Amino acid sequence: MYTSKEPVRTRFDFLQTVASVVTAVCLLVITITLVVIVSYSVETVHHLQSTYHPEKLAAIISDASDAIHTIHSTTSMLKSSHREITIMDDFNRLITTLKELSSSLNTLEVEKILQESSSWRSMSEHFVDSVKKTFD
Repeated sequence: MYTSKEPVRTRFDFLQTVASVVTAVCLLVITITLVVIVSYSVETVHHLQSTYHPEKLAAIISDASDAIHTIHSTTSMLKSSHREITIMDDFNRLITTLKELSSSLNTLEVEKILQESSSWRSMSEHFVDSVKKTFD
């Protein structure tokens, strides 16, 4: 039997070669990108370490805590009043509020409220029925 020494070429050999070249180029680009990113990160960390010494960081934190203390004291000054509010004052306001609420309940028109709620309920039922008919 006769066998050829040349390999058999198919029409997909060219595509396989192109795919191999594209893969090699992509791997090269990824490798170069990783090297650039790592070198940039090392340079940035070195710059931060040389710029911000522990003394500078302590000063920055101290300034921030002073600013927070100033804001807190300003807020507490704005909240303060000329006299202290005691628990008896709170009870007095609670009793006064309950008294006003009970007097307003006496003048409340319960029938009118019930009538309005009934009309709202019928409108919403009509709306839901209309939407249901539209979708059916």
